[in-house]
Amino acid sequence: MKKMSLALFVIFWAVWFFFCRYYLVWLEGYSYFSTLPDYTSLFKSIPYGLSCYVGSFLHQFYIYPAAGAAIQALFTVLPFMCAGVVLTRLFKEPNRLIWVAMIPVVYLSGRQFWDLNLVTSLRFAFWSVVVMAVVFGATLIKRPQIGIPRFLGHKAVNIVLSLALIALSVYSILGLDPAARTHEERARLEYLGDRQEWDEILEIVTPQEARSDEFKKRYALLALIEKGCLVDYAFRYGLSSSEDFFFNETIEPMSLNFNAMFYQRIGIQNASIHQAYQLGVQSVSGMGFASLRRLADLYLSLNDYKMASKYIDILSHSTCHGKWVESRMKHLEAIKDAEPAYAPELYQATIANFTHTISSLVDRNREDHKYADMFLCSLLADEEGDKFLNMIRYVASVQYPDGRNLPRLYEEALILITMVDPQAVAGFVISDDTVQRFTDYVNMMNAGRGTQALRKHADTYWAYSY
Repeated sequence: MKKMSLALFVIFWAVWFFFCRYYLVWLEGYSYFSTLPDYTSLFKSIPYGLSCYVGSFLHQFYIYPAAGAAIQALFTVLPFMCAGVVLTRLFKEPNRLIWVAMIPVVYLSGRQFWDLNLVTSLRFAFWSVVVMAVVFGATLIKRPQIGIPRFLGHKAVNIVLSLALIALSVYSILGLDPAARTHEERARLEYLGDRQEWDEILEIVTPQEARSDEFKKRYALLALIEKGCLVDYAFRYGLSSSEDFFFNETIEPMSLNFNAMFYQRIGIQNASIHQAYQLGVQSVSGMGFASLRRLADLYLSLNDYKMASKYIDILSHSTCHGKWVESRMKHLEAIKDAEPAYAPELYQATIANFTHTISSLVDRNREDHKYADMFLCSLLADEEGDKFLNMIRYVASVQYPDGRNLPRLYEEALILITMVDPQAVAGFVISDDTVQRFTDYVNMMNAGRGTQALRKHADTYWAYSY
């Protein structure tokens, strides 16, 4: 039983570490724990309070995937060990009944992934120990030696059933619920986004996946924005509306976290703060480490000493944030006497209308390609040709002197607009390649070869607009 317990621990640790590691990190961000007495007192009045308290304490260590995988594996192995003790105390040949001890493991492993506060795992572990202790104590008085039918105790049967139940347990974690795999994929994107690993995001999210998965699309578009190549690939990755850049009217934690990340990356700090607060409210404890860390960094970036120190102090009372807090203290001291750098109230009020907000950012940062490309691509996605034409003319004098070196997408949009407004390209220099490709596209369309034209010119604004 000892060797089998060790083998099971290694197997389940590997399953959690190699196949669910980003989910483990996400669990840490979604949880919260504090050493302060008032936090402890909250759990006296809620159902499963002690289990929730212990669970939130353990979840802190999931910030290290190896530690989180070890805790998850221990929860799986403990019922097996307890069942092994029960079998040893009751049966003559317990080593031939290892498969029986695997039955509780199968039951628990099917419930572990969505055990967001560890209540199920902790209660299952508790009752496993209680049953083991009761059986052990009872057999000290009189220890039975129950025999087993020969076919159940056969070595081959024991091995086959044990392996089958191990495989079923692993399948219960990895393959039983497709939503679990989707959650792991999304947790990986969240992890990479928080660390600004934009190249890796674009490596794992293909254009085909972005067009079929709204969550992946938004991360891919944000990666394109951050890499400065949105205008080159926006429509390849499925941009179809100005609202494709963020999640509108959502309370789902991963969507809220993306919104907070998105607004933070494009410099709309007040919207990012709002989304981070919303994310905290959705967590099990009413606040989560992920939202607290983001709020602390946001207030640091805004030179708001009072609010930044508040959230850094909250995080200092957890178990695993010592180095994180220390890394922010120098910045915190530097802004102690600084004036908070909030945007004017009129500008803050525009976040409800994203298109208006981006246009305001373009107006304030006319030379910045990031804002201009977001706005221009949004207008093209919404097929607002007139507004696009006005805006491209507005920014061209700064970003494209003499109307030259326009991105291919903008050339394609301008030449398409000439079909209803021949003066659309006035002041711009359209490349010969774009003119030739558009002429070919129009000729094929006029000849009734629309399908071939769309296939040949698939990666163009013309094909999207059609």
